[in-house]
Amino acid sequence: MRPFVSFGLLGLATVALVPLGCSSATIRHHPDDRPRLPAATAERLRACVDELGGELAGGYYTFDATVKVDEEGRVVEVEGRGVPHPELAICMRIALRGMTVSEDLLGKLRVSASPTPANGQTAAERALVGNAAAFVLVVVALAEIVIEAAPVAVAIAAAVEATGEIAEVARRRPNRNLRRCLDAAAAGGALWENLCNSIPRREDRAECWSKTKKSEQEKRGWCNEKFGYW
Repeated sequence: MRPFVSFGLLGLATVALVPLGCSSATIRHHPDDRPRLPAATAERLRACVDELGGELAGGYYTFDATVKVDEEGRVVEVEGRGVPHPELAICMRIALRGMTVSEDLLGKLRVSASPTPANGQTAAERALVGNAAAFVLVVVALAEIVIEAAPVAVAIAAAVEATGEIAEVARRRPNRNLRRCLDAAAAGGALWENLCNSIPRREDRAECWSKTKKSEQEKRGWCNEKFGYW
């Protein structure tokens, strides 16, 4: 009897371990020049969809998330919407709450407030690391990922937002985003594309891209219309 029982327990243990090595959810990256979510965070998000996505009705969902960080790059708050499943939304917020913000990404939140060109660069092109008094750009949109677990697909559209001293300095300079937009309108090319990529709201970002081939005057009109809304 004992050998039989031992064999039975071994069989149960083997069966219990099999699902740990299997996963139906996969991550798909869109071609995108914007900063990516850290791989570890993307994997945690994938695990959330893998575990709970099956409880959603089949279809395509977009989880819009704002990850708020302090001056040191620590995540202090995560806001998210777009997924009609409370447990899945909580799981994904927790995954983003544990995100490590790289120095490179943190540096993108730091843009010189000085309008004086340096080394041929405009204020919108320069990044100063370690100088909170010069921070004016407070949001960076990340490249979207799509997590597929048929028949469900969940797009993660995340943006990193600066809080605390970084954001407060930006609020004291209410026309800096407008100045940056106007600089980009005048320069065109890569600078305009960088501006579009930095806009957190998808609708405004798409509208910005639609102006890429427009004249400087049309772009400047758009800047004046949109300033203060993103």
